[in-house]
Amino acid sequence: MSIANDGTMSAAGITGVASNVRTGSNPAFTFDDFIEIYPQFGPNTGQEYVIPQAIVQMYIDLADACIKEARWRSYWKVAMGWFVAHFCTMYLQGTADPDSGAAGVLQAGRARGLITSKSAGDVSVSTDYSMVAQDLEGWASWKLTTYGQQLATIGRVVGKGGMYVY
Repeated sequence: MSIANDGTMSAAGITGVASNVRTGSNPAFTFDDFIEIYPQFGPNTGQEYVIPQAIVQMYIDLADACIKEARWRSYWKVAMGWFVAHFCTMYLQGTADPDSGAAGVLQAGRARGLITSKSAGDVSVSTDYSMVAQDLEGWASWKLTTYGQQLATIGRVVGKGGMYVY
């Protein structure tokens, strides 16, 4: 925001404030920060990682590009954790044993939705709610993990406010 010496604000400054767009850099958020919040993604008792550290770091880098402290403020660190945990969970859902062959890899990579079924005697009904994953206007795959649901819930609050694009 640029305010002149006489106390007035330039048109660009007014437009910038009205746009509700937040920019800036984030403080450091490391692999160790993430594991401190979510130790279940860290090493097991045998010091083996379920998810390779390089993959987790890739999601941390993606979160850093998407979750800005200027927007999230005091929620920033928890939002970073939710973002990374969501993608780590999605990663685990899509992994396959390298020895499972093409069918195993295809099955692991298949899009999943919420499936419900009900049986009574010889009658059964099942419904596949895979449209959740296709619902881009309704937070899409963020609905598929508890971490994503938390991020979407608070993201709606954090993202509120007017926006003016000039």
